[in-house]
Amino acid sequence: MDTSARVLNLLIRALGAGALALGIAFWSGYARSLTQLHMVLGLGLVLSVWVLSWIAWRKTGRVGLALLGAACGIVSLPFGVAQAAILPGALHWVVELAHLALGVIMIGVGSRLAVAVSHPRVSASPS
Repeated sequence: MDTSARVLNLLIRALGAGALALGIAFWSGYARSLTQLHMVLGLGLVLSVWVLSWIAWRKTGRVGLALLGAACGIVSLPFGVAQAAILPGALHWVVELAHLALGVIMIGVGSRLAVAVSHPRVSASPS
């Protein structure tokens, strides 16, 4: 695997796992004092996916996958920051579930980008 892709993939997995663990703790009613840490981990995840998206676009030309990574970050960042104010009350669990799903998607897209960078498609044109 390409060194930059490997480092970013490990970073994405570590940041994602930390954010997921804290999110589950919050959902269970624990560790609310660590909300800022959760947000920093989420920001690091988004930035890592954006960097990997840029690398994938430049190195492999996989515009669709790179745009998916960029779009996930564009949606995740404001959604994560504003999450507490969205649909407060009894139905807030729907927002929390969407936030969880978006985080899992970000981790998956980041891992897929790392694979794309490490194993670019072979050109179909004859040499």
